[in-house]
Amino acid sequence: MADPITGNPILRLTRDTEAMKALGEESGWEPEAGSLKGVVVAYGCFLGERLVGCAALQVLDGHYFLEYVAVDSSMRNRGLGASLVAKIEEEARSRGLKELWAKARLPEFYEKLGYRVHSGTTHGLKSVEDCKSCSQYHRTCYPAIVVKPL
Repeated sequence: MADPITGNPILRLTRDTEAMKALGEESGWEPEAGSLKGVVVAYGCFLGERLVGCAALQVLDGHYFLEYVAVDSSMRNRGLGASLVAKIEEEARSRGLKELWAKARLPEFYEKLGYRVHSGTTHGLKSVEDCKSCSQYHRTCYPAIVVKPL
């Protein structure tokens, strides 16, 4: 349900990784085989039961990442993405993390939220090297590894 006063989407925990995956692919993620990997906790923005934004805290081989961030194209530029990222940062802090890393499709978005572009192309299990073979590379996706102190 949308907020009855503002009509804005409601941000809440979600476990519907299939809906997240569908939204992400509609938003430009490269299709990923199987389920979303390593999701520890995820938040969604909902209009009724419709997922219009999502983000997750992911753990892979002991490394935590901000991952699976997407906002429906009809709902962009309303602060949903920033709100979702803030919730994941809050979750990361609650787990004792001192910094949060992400593989960003659009680094400028993350830089506005206090992330900085990492000078390398790899961090832990995240790498932009595999992006170079994607049809979206440097067309709709300008990937970089980003990090933010928490």
